[in-house]
Amino acid sequence: MQAQIINLLQSLQRDLKLTYLFITHDLSVVQHISDRIAVMYLGKVVELGSTEGIFSTAMNPYTQALLASAPSLDPEFRQERIILPGNVPDPAQPPGGCSFHPRCPRVMSICSEVEPALVPVEDGRMAACHLYDGQPGGAPVRPSSSTGEQG
Repeated sequence: MQAQIINLLQSLQRDLKLTYLFITHDLSVVQHISDRIAVMYLGKVVELGSTEGIFSTAMNPYTQALLASAPSLDPEFRQERIILPGNVPDPAQPPGGCSFHPRCPRVMSICSEVEPALVPVEDGRMAACHLYDGQPGGAPVRPSSSTGEQG
């Protein structure tokens, strides 16, 4: 039934030149029907880009963990799982700075202090992560041991 509905939506989209805002947690559906994706964490966009770009090279650590958690029907494809520590924070009282910082495997000291802006990183893609702050072409920031970063 789900496949029939998705096929109908795609047919209508193609024939009537429609644009959909499709909200789901089902990554296989997202990959199948979307041209562009906005990945959200606690109600904020953390990565935005083409479906192909995000599924091939996720940039935000939350997006990477999210995609690593998706099961694959391809027995040859083995994705390393990313196990996130802790629990999802209360959306009514999100942590300061980057809301993902308590669970992020690449957390730096700035993450708990400053909310990252959604910035262009490459090829029309955007990411909200201090790993990419102010770096032309989306080059990641290299954590230094003198600033107290972890991971």
